Amino acid sequence: MAFLIKLSNSISRLCQFIGGISLIIIVLVTIIDVVTRYVFKLTGGEFGFTVKGSVEIVSYFMLFALLAAFAAFVERSQIIVDVFTQKMPQSIKGYLMGTFMIGFFLVGIVFAWGLYESAIDALEHGNMTQDLRISMMPIFLVSAFLSVLLAIRSLIESINIFKTGEFFDAEETGA
Repeated sequence: MAFLIKLSNSISRLCQFIGGISLIIIVLVTIIDVVTRYVFKLTGGEFGFTVKGSVEIVSYFMLFALLAAFAAFVERSQIIVDVFTQKMPQSIKGYLMGTFMIGFFLVGIVFAWGLYESAIDALEHGNMTQDLRISMMPIFLVSAFLSVLLAIRSLIESINIFKTGEFFDAEETGA
């Protein structure tokens, strides 16, 4: 069990890193795009450098950031409504959380399978992004990889919850 927990924590750190890098890229592209557009406006069109495909870059890296964050913090992703759970024993809450984790495992598998099929389809048919004209295949593969990491973490967390009965409880932490 200790190996699985260590693996889950390693995957979480990897996903946090990927999500952090994605957010940094989003911010940098947005800042550069705004600055170059402002310089273009100030110079009356003399300075014609702009970031091509900035909307695509931001949208695809936002996809990576969201999938990575979901995988990194899946055990904390439940919104608990106090009205329904405040009187429940911890064992029932743990059972519900373990069941939710199995659901996230299934969601991760479905996402990964669909994105993998989309990557194969993009490779076979030559699907390209609209502005940048790059293949959609690597975008789909990175998304599928992050979805696999979500599935793995969800499965490990559900096994841990069912085996130990311990789970992240936002009610107790005040989060």
